[in-house]
Amino acid sequence: MRSRAEISGAVGAQLRERRDETLARRAGLLGGGADAPAEPSSKPGSAASGAEVSGTETASAREASAAASRHDWVAQPMHSDAAIRAQTGQGWDDWIDAIDAGVGRDAAHPRIVEWVMANSEQNGWWSQGIAVSFERMTGRRLAGQMADGTFTANRSRTLPVDREVLRSLVADDENRDALLGFETEFRSKVASKTYKVLIACDGESIGGLLFTFDATADGRTKLAIMHEKLQVLDEIELWKAYWGDWLDALEGALV
Repeated sequence: MRSRAEISGAVGAQLRERRDETLARRAGLLGGGADAPAEPSSKPGSAASGAEVSGTETASAREASAAASRHDWVAQPMHSDAAIRAQTGQGWDDWIDAIDAGVGRDAAHPRIVEWVMANSEQNGWWSQGIAVSFERMTGRRLAGQMADGTFTANRSRTLPVDREVLRSLVADDENRDALLGFETEFRSKVASKTYKVLIACDGESIGGLLFTFDATADGRTKLAIMHEKLQVLDEIELWKAYWGDWLDALEGALV
């Protein structure tokens, strides 16, 4: 196998033009540069802000739920009305009424989660989902949007190498800039299960990357990348495409 420097250099060289193209498109999405207002590029309720399909649920099931609702939903919840009713005994209209009457519509996201957990038998995962869905339906959050208003893009790939090979590549201070194609700052302990890396270009922050490494039974590794702190909705697909190409280049360099 090639050395870390050779692998990182090969990936960086292959992605250089692709990176520049992505950064140019990002600048356009942000209105010409990092100083442009970071407003979501799609209004709540538009086609671009519809919820992604989760598990076996379909978007049409959630749309049917919205059509039958007594509230005007701004965007789709994470789960259909039937699914949330089966889990909690209440439909989305009931949850909207309960949260409005309880903690209130203007409460911060953590406070809504705490209230749901304190006033129901739901665990943390379901309470988070109820809070996020409430925020989507009432227009406080777009699909894919985090509580702080930023967005996140995710890509993953199962690669034909041992987990420690990938961990050592990302943790390599000497060659990580070349590997990722950006100025980087490693923000984790080497022994951590996940690695966080801040990335920038010419001193301008491009967000943060969270890497997870899951070993498979056959000796391969599922590498997952979460690109955090994206400023507008349309950056999600932009960076998903870029990191997909990056994974292609990395896989080729590892062979």
